[in-house]
Amino acid sequence: MSDQSYWLHHLCIYDEDPRAHMWTWLKWYHAIPQYYWGGEEFHLTDEGHVDYTFLGCGSAFQIQLESPPFQFEYERTWHADHGSGINHICWIVPNARATVDYLMSHGCTTRMEYEEFGVYRGYVCADPEGRWIEIMDYIGDFKTPDVEFRPFGIPGLQLLGATQLTDNLVEMSDWYQRVLGLHPILGDADRGIVFLADEKHSSERNVAMILAEPRDDDELALFDRHGPVISGANYQARDLQRAFSDALAAGFARIADPTLDARTGLTTAVLREPSGNLVYLRDMLTV
Repeated sequence: MSDQSYWLHHLCIYDEDPRAHMWTWLKWYHAIPQYYWGGEEFHLTDEGHVDYTFLGCGSAFQIQLESPPFQFEYERTWHADHGSGINHICWIVPNARATVDYLMSHGCTTRMEYEEFGVYRGYVCADPEGRWIEIMDYIGDFKTPDVEFRPFGIPGLQLLGATQLTDNLVEMSDWYQRVLGLHPILGDADRGIVFLADEKHSSERNVAMILAEPRDDDELALFDRHGPVISGANYQARDLQRAFSDALAAGFARIADPTLDARTGLTTAVLREPSGNLVYLRDMLTV
């Protein structure tokens, strides 16, 4: 295992119309972290076009909505192949440069070479199944602000993490534990789903990455089109039925009503967010 720590930071969604779609998220107990440190709601690139915004929901983990035409060629190539969709999970490390050779020697492939920006430095690679991993560290005192860790709103909604559909759950669960130092907190390979947490996981910083075998029609269709892919954002709620109703009222599409999931023992509902990706809503995970 690397002598560094890897902390879950954000899920990036490529969205054709983030200015319109972000309001659905905001109506479902989200916030714009940039406002916490006096920034604009959208970042502007050096070329002058809108690039991205962050959304938070009661967690150290956040959603990044990123829009075309994109700054980098590798982003434009991915968007041409996949369209609007979930592009990557970002991990914070103490030293991004020190991870390059380590991850390349453990089955990763480069997507964006290491670069230093004004407030952070990092690079993008792909894990052994091809899903993108962004690695970054902060420069100086800069830090993307966390939106409060406590669950939001009447239903107690909180962003938990993201689901990655895998072709080999045993091997990929082992890889993320062995290479990134994650540890399982729920599920196992026999049940087709594993929740993995980083070393900072606690009852307060309740963040996880979920590896799962595709199971229902939507996941299978997504997997048939893209192969191993990040399928959607995961949320938890103290009052799942209220959170589900609030999501429908905010503009999310109903995919599956709340039902007990035998794999995890948690009641789970599935929705679709405005740019087309799946959203999983579960009982509060307390491990």
